[in-house]
Amino acid sequence: MKKNLTICFLMLTLIVYGQDTVKETNTHKGEFSFGVRSTGSLFSASGNYFGIGAGWQFRYRIADKMNTEGFGDWIVTDIGGLGQRFDAHIGGSWVNYPGKRTSQKNRFTPYILGGFCGDYTKIKTNLRFDDIALIYLKQSKDRWSFATQLGLGAHYNITERFDISFSTQYVLHFGKDIDAKVQTNTLGVKYLQIQKEGNALEGHLFLTISANCVIADLNKK
Repeated sequence: MKKNLTICFLMLTLIVYGQDTVKETNTHKGEFSFGVRSTGSLFSASGNYFGIGAGWQFRYRIADKMNTEGFGDWIVTDIGGLGQRFDAHIGGSWVNYPGKRTSQKNRFTPYILGGFCGDYTKIKTNLRFDDIALIYLKQSKDRWSFATQLGLGAHYNITERFDISFSTQYVLHFGKDIDAKVQTNTLGVKYLQIQKEGNALEGHLFLTISANCVIADLNKK
């Protein structure tokens, strides 16, 4: 009887120890990853034209349910063939995983993200028609601002160390307003008019797809 109890106790100890080892092995705390991304942006202030760009991002995972993300983007938007809008974003976000499973192979991991970024925006025209001089002139304006963003996303974990991520965010800019409107001159020729006004809020939709790889585990001793 004592022998059986001893064996059962040893087996129970091994099972508990094995489960703890698996939990420790499967934790993703301390993982540092780097990735490349492609970003699309829909600006309501520039006639709802769609911009596309590229960038980079890195993540540092502070817990299984919590991640951090730093990013940089360069986005170019063509405005009806009359001019271009250039946007540079650099910032960071908190990422929270509300589900039970995180970073399991061949599974989607949904998440909520939100944060802040700094922005540089420049709009330039290809040509601007001057009604008085009857000539075409180039025009350009830029501004610096900061923004806050909030959105949803999901990782598709090809392996536990490599994922493809999709996210959509709404970004709200704080700073001087910069706008571009398509105008028509007295001869019926369309041109782009750029306006830079006082402080205002400007929002746009931000769509991102990225590929990310864990390159270091900073939690390992």
